[in-house]
Amino acid sequence: MPKTVTILAAGTAASAGDKAVVTMSKKTPFLPGRKARAIFNAVGQTGTAPVYQIDGSADNSTWVADVCDANVVLGAGITAVECVVYEYMRSTVTTAAGTAAGTLGVHLEGLG
Repeated sequence: MPKTVTILAAGTAASAGDKAVVTMSKKTPFLPGRKARAIFNAVGQTGTAPVYQIDGSADNSTWVADVCDANVVLGAGITAVECVVYEYMRSTVTTAAGTAAGTLGVHLEGLG
C-alpha cells in the first residue's frame, strides 16, 4: 500500500468533542482492517492538556471508541501511534476539565 496521508483534523480547536467524520474509502486507498500510523500534532496548548482519541465505524452510526489515543503534551509536539483503519473515522478531543487553548491536528499515514 502506498504511503498516503489522510487528514482527520487540521488546525482544529483543542476544545472537547467529536470532530468531522472522514469516509476513508473515498479519501485514500486504505481498506478496513489495514493499519495506519496516527500522527497527533499539538500546537500552542495551555490550560488542561487535551487527550486525542480516534473512533472508528463500519456504518457511520455505531462507533468503536478509542481505536487509538495519545496524551498530548502541552505546547508543540507530535505523537505517533499505530491504529486499525475503519470505513469511517473521526477524531475526538477530551480534557480532564474545561477546555484547552491551541489547535490539534490528526493525520493517518498508511503502513505498508
